[in-house]
Amino acid sequence: MSRQGFSDFLHAAEHSASLRREIRSCEDQRTLLLLARRYGFPVKDEDIKEDPEYTRAEKWFKNSQIISAFRVNS
Repeated sequence: MSRQGFSDFLHAAEHSASLRREIRSCEDQRTLLLLARRYGFPVKDEDIKEDPEYTRAEKWFKNSQIISAFRVNS
């Protein structure tokens, strides 16, 4: 279920300038997850690492020129 939450969060970010501004202010992945949860998206750290949407998120952030808080240090 939370993988769907991650996908929904990305969709919301793509369509909401105010959410993108808040994402931009996230300092790290933890604060990004807290933001997603605050908006009601059931996202966990593992969802970002394991979900195929991760690639979509990376591409979206690169194209939008927002520093990606989704970046996972391996």
